[in-house]
Amino acid sequence: MTEPLVVPPDGGRATWTDGLHLFKAVAGETGGALSVWESLMPRGSSPPLHVHRREDEVFYVLEGEMTFRIADIEYAATAGTFVWGPRDVAHQYRVDSSVARLLTWFVPAGGEEMFFHMSRPAEALTLPLAPDRPATAPTAEEVSMIEQRYGQEVVGPPMRSSSAS
Repeated sequence: MTEPLVVPPDGGRATWTDGLHLFKAVAGETGGALSVWESLMPRGSSPPLHVHRREDEVFYVLEGEMTFRIADIEYAATAGTFVWGPRDVAHQYRVDSSVARLLTWFVPAGGEEMFFHMSRPAEALTLPLAPDRPATAPTAEEVSMIEQRYGQEVVGPPMRSSSAS
């Protein structure tokens, strides 16, 4: 049996990628049942189109405007929108407003380890500062390792920015 878990608003493990991700619960704290994190992301943030082989992914838009792609259908999403991304179904999103806040779950937990592998510890609970040097795309070998280690498959590029933004 796992222990109850209570995390304060500014608590959790904070990481930076293109946005801030504040991990509220991870596999080791939930007996592997689920992981949950809140993200703050700037306009244009979008992961590549990808498939999870081990977990379902759940999204709840807290603030902002986003577009989600699940399989071949795009959905406009504003605050209060719930999105279910079942395992083995390609999905991605894009931030269309200046910023968006998103709550995400993996069920079961474990896939969050990929974020820890690909991010750096956040220096503050804000969007990351402008990088000192441009980010480089991962090599084909790095993508292959990430796919194998974390049970994910990249099947397409990030979503392009909306022309209406």
